[in-house]
Amino acid sequence: MTRWASRRSQLRVDAPRGLSRRLVIASALLALLMTATFLILFGAITRLRDAAALTGRSEEVLASSSRLERLIVDLETGERGYIITKDPTFLTPWETARAAVPQEAAEFRRLGTKIGGEQGKRAGQISSAVTSYLQDFSVPLVTKVQRQPGVSAAASVADGQRRVDRIRTDFDQFMGVQRRLTSRYEQHSLEASRRAMAMAGIAAVASFVLVFVFTSYLTRALVRPVRRASIMAADLARGELGVRMPETSLGEIGVLEQAFNTMARSLEMSHDKLRRVADEQAALRRVATLVARAVSPHEVFEAVAAELGRILAADFIVVNRFEPDRMETVVGSWKAEKNPEAAPPTGSCWSLEGRSLESSVERTGRPARVTDYQRATSGIGVWARTRGVRCGAGSPVVVEGRLWGVMIAFSMSEDPQPEGIEVRMTEYTELVGTAIANAESRAKLTAARARLVSASDETRRRIERDLHDGAQQRLVSLGLELRAAEGSIPDGHDVLRQRVAKTASGLSGVLEDLQEISRGLHPAILSRGGLHPAIKALARRSVVPVELDLHVARRLDERLEVAVYYIVAEAMTNATNHVDASVVRIHLHLDEDVIQMAVEDDGVGGAAVGGGSGLIGLKDRVEALGGTIDVRSPSGKGTSLQVRIPTWTA
Repeated sequence: MTRWASRRSQLRVDAPRGLSRRLVIASALLALLMTATFLILFGAITRLRDAAALTGRSEEVLASSSRLERLIVDLETGERGYIITKDPTFLTPWETARAAVPQEAAEFRRLGTKIGGEQGKRAGQISSAVTSYLQDFSVPLVTKVQRQPGVSAAASVADGQRRVDRIRTDFDQFMGVQRRLTSRYEQHSLEASRRAMAMAGIAAVASFVLVFVFTSYLTRALVRPVRRASIMAADLARGELGVRMPETSLGEIGVLEQAFNTMARSLEMSHDKLRRVADEQAALRRVATLVARAVSPHEVFEAVAAELGRILAADFIVVNRFEPDRMETVVGSWKAEKNPEAAPPTGSCWSLEGRSLESSVERTGRPARVTDYQRATSGIGVWARTRGVRCGAGSPVVVEGRLWGVMIAFSMSEDPQPEGIEVRMTEYTELVGTAIANAESRAKLTAARARLVSASDETRRRIERDLHDGAQQRLVSLGLELRAAEGSIPDGHDVLRQRVAKTASGLSGVLEDLQEISRGLHPAILSRGGLHPAIKALARRSVVPVELDLHVARRLDERLEVAVYYIVAEAMTNATNHVDASVVRIHLHLDEDVIQMAVEDDGVGGAAVGGGSGLIGLKDRVEALGGTIDVRSPSGKGTSLQVRIPTWTA
């Protein structure tokens, strides 16, 4: 990662900036054009908005002028009708106009002030004239007529009509000028709109042209090379590691092409290395699988030697165990198929004395390497020198913290072995150490089980012997004495004779119970006659019918016979007391090196190893002898015990 980060920094420093500069210039031009277009459009829109505002204000003034003129007409019409007819109904529109004129005159004056100029002055004059007409003429005249109905007001009416005519003339002049102004404002607004649309069209065309040129340049300078790079990257992903990009582009794209070609070359060079790593991992998984399956250490040694030899391309692989007397024993070996020489045979012993790789490992407990076997003097060293071995590397095998042995990879090549080979070997030596530790643990566990079973059997035999030679003999003697005493009782003592007879019978029952217990501890018939008569005796005493299929032609070791006997006894007890079976089938076959036994019943099933059942004791006894026991007891379908015990374990 550090090397790649340094390389990226160097690329950033050394990369040409031509493409970046061109992109920046093109982007700046496009941004400048867009900014200018925006400013032009903003100015045009501002002018259009101002023209629209002027037009709107002009229309508001015209509308206010029209409303105010109508109010003056209503005033004049109402007052003239009332003065002439004295009819109060004419005062209704007059009152309405009178109430509205002040507010409308003020609004007209305000709007005139907003438009300013001569029109603003005219609006003020008209507003003043209207207010004066209302306050100084119309209101006093109507009030006078209301107070003096008989007074003649014809002259006043004519005067009022003249005043209204002058005001209306002012209104007409004002509105004529304002309409011309409104028309001019609308024309300006239309021209501003046209200019804005023209500028927007020009800017849009210019932007389109610039974007088209910019896009064409990007396509030629960026998109095409990137597309070509993506196609070649897909080729790389498919495993075509020989593809290369033409290094013809400028700027950063040219750097990308160079980096792509560098990456392709690196991938091509590292492909073999990755394949080797994958092969190593696959080999480690295969060896680890063997270790997990708890195969024998010898199988693990041979598998490790073969896998490591192929991975390291070595000529010989040797796995040696260090012995206490400065000797080493070959426990596993491998040789390349091309090699005519044989590897050191498994089981052979060699001296550690002298200069050698394995003696260095035995002394230091660390990996070691020999580059020249011409001066090696140990047993394996001399063997390697005579076979043309040039160099070797060794890694210690450590089992639970103690140095157990060494694994050595020999090479006959003149080239030195690659660096780090010892580290690669360590992964395999750790698996070897695990396999050895597992095997030793299993051996210790099996031995402990065997000792427990043997001690239990010995205790059973001792108790059975003590019962037979002690308590049973004494009970027999007491029974005989009681029968003799019973026979010597004179006639006439029937009650006493009955009591003695009852006591003798009870003593016989106790003796039979004691004999049954003795047979359960260690049946004498098993010791005297073997499995065949002992199992038949069990079948005869069983309350459940038993079908026997026994093929045992010879006597076996006592531990094997006791194990088989107790398996049959426990299965029959289980069928009698727990599973409500109607029949028990016992199959026993003795092959050359294995005992195969099956005990089946047709009970309710549901038996399991554990939970305090007697099956767990049978499992311990069978496994202590190196055998296997398989219990199948589905609910409602009976129970089946399948047992295999090798005869050589005894």
